[in-house]
Amino acid sequence: MYTKHWNLCEQPFLNVVDERLVFATEQHQEGLSRLIYLVEQGSMAGMLTGAYGVGKSLTLAQLHRHANKMRLPTIRVDAIPDGSLPLTRHILRFIGINEDYQTLPELLMALQAYCQSGGRNLTRHLLLIDEAHFLAHGDGFYLAHYFCNLRIPASSNRSETPLFTLILAGTEELRQSVQNFESLRRRIQLDWHISPLTSEQTSNYVQHHMRACGGDIWSFSREALDAIYHYSQGIPRSINNLCDTSLMLGFAAAATQVSLGIVEQAAHDTGLDSLLSASPVERNTPHD
Repeated sequence: MYTKHWNLCEQPFLNVVDERLVFATEQHQEGLSRLIYLVEQGSMAGMLTGAYGVGKSLTLAQLHRHANKMRLPTIRVDAIPDGSLPLTRHILRFIGINEDYQTLPELLMALQAYCQSGGRNLTRHLLLIDEAHFLAHGDGFYLAHYFCNLRIPASSNRSETPLFTLILAGTEELRQSVQNFESLRRRIQLDWHISPLTSEQTSNYVQHHMRACGGDIWSFSREALDAIYHYSQGIPRSINNLCDTSLMLGFAAAATQVSLGIVEQAAHDTGLDSLLSASPVERNTPHD
């Protein structure tokens, strides 16, 4: 809708996974590298936490792509409250157990028997569970604990290995809840937290996305970039929503640059202004 006005080849701020638009900070790169190491070593479990929209799902998608290069079968699923039964049924069907068991104990016993069979097709899987804070409801954490305990039996040409390398991703609530479930906490071999972007990183993020789609990196004024950080608090999903709306408003107003006023209107239209205190936007926000 607005791409031609801003000399863009496509929309730069859609909330989709696109490698060309990935803006990786040092902490994102280090977190991904540690998760990749965990997977390559065949470790038991890791945990990734952060606020909604900070980039956890993107990190899981990048990890999934790396696993595909390793030819490591990957199961990626979102947890839901009290969803242990359908979650387990989905995982069993993925690995080839299609019997229609009706209870969680039946499913888990079938999975255990599958491991103990030691068949030729028994292979390690990467299990990625997003929204894992919902596992705190019902049997979820016990289920994660159970997955960590499953082993592929040793054979003449290989040692015993985990059936799953489990990666849990969720909000800070996940970390807090796991602390109270000791048997799972002791199985977590990596606990990585993703923080929001700083003010400088937010500006670089916006300009990176504009550049990747053929636009002018100064389509947003300096004051507009400061306001984007103020309203988004450095959360990439909020930055995307704010910038997309700002570009649309700027197009409607035939503006040649996104100004502070346009961003303020976009913050109102997206509801981001209501998430903050009533303090005014600083015109000369210092950069981290």
